[in-house]
Amino acid sequence: MPDGSPAPLSSSITRDDCAVIERVIARSGATSAIEVGMAMGISTLAIADALSRNGSARLVVIDPNQSEGWSGAGMHLLRRAGLGHVAELIEEPSQLALPRLAAREERFDLAFIDGWHTFDHALVDFFFCDLMLVPGGMVMLDDVAYPSIDGVVRFILSNRDYELVEMTRVNDGARSGLRLRRAIKRVLRPLARTDRDPTSRHQQLFREIAHARMVVLRKGGDDARSYDHFAPF
Repeated sequence: MPDGSPAPLSSSITRDDCAVIERVIARSGATSAIEVGMAMGISTLAIADALSRNGSARLVVIDPNQSEGWSGAGMHLLRRAGLGHVAELIEEPSQLALPRLAAREERFDLAFIDGWHTFDHALVDFFFCDLMLVPGGMVMLDDVAYPSIDGVVRFILSNRDYELVEMTRVNDGARSGLRLRRAIKRVLRPLARTDRDPTSRHQQLFREIAHARMVVLRKGGDDARSYDHFAPF
């Protein structure tokens, strides 16, 4: 911690997730990113380091609790790594900060969403990040094992011009519980199938992310849907 006291690591991503972040940013050549949720700064450090390897880097991080809830741990970690200059911290709720950034017509190569984990909050985070993401840019969503985040990813893949690029998987212990719940759903789903179910192509995508922990999605283009578009998810 900034005061020199030890603290257990919590609310962080895994080493595998960091490796994916570094690989995706290296391949894409991204130099700018926006992150929702900083906490202890592990994902922030991985993003900032990878961006800086591509040249002049800019990272905007939104975390309303960085100073009080996390005692500045994330920013302290960045400064210790010599990357404090890369990140701009906005200590406001994302539903207030993101619309203001979008109104300024900010553009980013990558978005990392790991904020408040209710469906509506995560969907709002995606909505505004998408407005600022360049075509061909990447959006990463963490904690896809949460039903709320899984629902957001399903919505994106069904209704928006995004493709699944890569993912990391939950560990074996968490996966066993997911297997049981999803096995029950597979048995019951045919009994209630209607023409409002997701398409077979989307269902295949949903099966691919059934055990995902973090997903990487590539944006095909800016939103061009009809005003009344909807696809089941």
